[in-house]
Amino acid sequence: MARPDDPDRRATTLSVRLAPPVVTTGEPAALVAQLPPAQSGRPVEVQRLNQGGWDRLADATLDATGRAVVALDTAAPSDQVLRVTAEAWNGKAAVRSPQVTLRTRSSQSCTPKYKLVDPAANDAAKCLAARLDRWKAAGLMGVGQQLNVSSSDFLDPLTALAPQRVNVVGFDLWELAKTGSYEFPFLDRAVADLSALALDGAVLSVSWHADNPHTGGNYADRGWHDLGALLDPLSAEYIRFWSDYSEKLELLRMFQDNGVAVVFRPFHEANGGWFWWGHAEPSTYRKVWAEMQRRAQESGLHNIVWAYSFAAKTWSGVAAPESLVPAKVDLAGIDSYDPEATSADAKDRLDVTGYAAVARKVRRMAFTEVGPERSEDGAWNPAVITRTARTLAAKPIWAMLWFDDSQGDKQISSLQGGPAWLKGCANAFCQVG
Repeated sequence: MARPDDPDRRATTLSVRLAPPVVTTGEPAALVAQLPPAQSGRPVEVQRLNQGGWDRLADATLDATGRAVVALDTAAPSDQVLRVTAEAWNGKAAVRSPQVTLRTRSSQSCTPKYKLVDPAANDAAKCLAARLDRWKAAGLMGVGQQLNVSSSDFLDPLTALAPQRVNVVGFDLWELAKTGSYEFPFLDRAVADLSALALDGAVLSVSWHADNPHTGGNYADRGWHDLGALLDPLSAEYIRFWSDYSEKLELLRMFQDNGVAVVFRPFHEANGGWFWWGHAEPSTYRKVWAEMQRRAQESGLHNIVWAYSFAAKTWSGVAAPESLVPAKVDLAGIDSYDPEATSADAKDRLDVTGYAAVARKVRRMAFTEVGPERSEDGAWNPAVITRTARTLAAKPIWAMLWFDDSQGDKQISSLQGGPAWLKGCANAFCQVG
C-alpha cells in the first residue's frame, strides 16, 4: 500500500477524468488517463484510496495516443477516490495524477435535475433522466446508434463495433411492430435484446414512423395531412390513429414490464414537409402531443421521457422548430443530415440551424439524428459532430447516427472515420464541455 502523501510521485502532466463521474448502480463508468506527449506502451497503475493509503485497483497500458481507459465497478453504491500512477519508464520520470471521485448512487435515489413531464414517472424513468442530467453536468455527449429492428440481424451495427459499445441505442416502433407479423416472428426476442442493452447501461431512443390514418399509406404518404382530424372524435382518422397509438403503447409497456424506461420522440421532424404530420399548425401539433401524453399516462405507462425531435432549418421548406415545441417536454433534439451526393457537398459539416432557438425553451438537448446523406463510400467523418457540439452553448447530451439504408452509408461502423471517432470518445462519451 502506498502512502497518500508520497512527495516524489506528484503529478506533472498525467491527467485523469471519469466518464461519467456520477452513475447509478450498474451503469457503465470508466477512468480515462492521459499522458502527453504520447508514450505508447507505458504501463500505468490505477489506485483506490483505502483507509488513508492507496491500493492497486488495476493495471493498464497507454495506447498510441497516450491514453488508457479502465472500466470501473459500479455494482454497489459507494464513493471511490481514484488516481493513476506511472513508474519511471524509458528515461521518463515517474508521474502521478490528481485524484478523482467516482460516485455510484442507488437506483432508489434517482433525482433528475429537471422535473419530468409525467408526475407519476416510475423509478426507471427518473433514473434515465438523472443519468442524462449527469452527462450534461459533466460535459459529456453519449455516442448513439440507431438499429433497424424490422430485421432479424438488427444488432449487426453494434456487433460490428465490438468490443467498443455505445451509450444510446435507437429503434422505431413501426419497425418493431412489424416483427410480430413475420412468418417467423421475433418481437419478444427483439424486446428482450433491447431491454438487455438498456439494463446494461444504454439509453433507448424510440421514434415512431406512424402510418397515415386517412390513406392507410406509410409515414411518407402526404396525400392527406390534416393533423387536426386527430382531435375530432367523430372523424375516421381519429379512430384509426388513436387505435394505432394504443397498439404502440403496448409495445412500450413491454419495456416497462422489463423495468426499462425509454426516450420517446413521436411525430419527429414535424417542421419539415416529408411526413404526413409535417407542417402542422403549431397549436394543433401541441394539442395532439398533449393528448399523446395524457393517453400514455392514463394507460398506466410511466416509463417515458418525452422528446421533441425537429429537423435542422436548412432551407425555406423547413419551418422554425421553436414554433412547434410542445407545452410540456423533457428533452429536444435536432435531426440533421449532411448531403454528400455532389462534389459541392464534399466538406463534412453538421448544420444546427434552429438548435439554439429550441435550446432557449428546453433544458435537455441532443443530436437525435445526425450523419451523412447519400454517402456512397462512407467518407464522412463523424469527428465533425464533436467539433460542432463544442461550439454550442447548450451542449448535446448525445449524438445518434442512423443505420445504413437506401440513402447510403450512415452507421458508425460503415463510416471510414467512425470506429476511430468512437474509440476517441472514451467509454462512448465525447468530451464536449
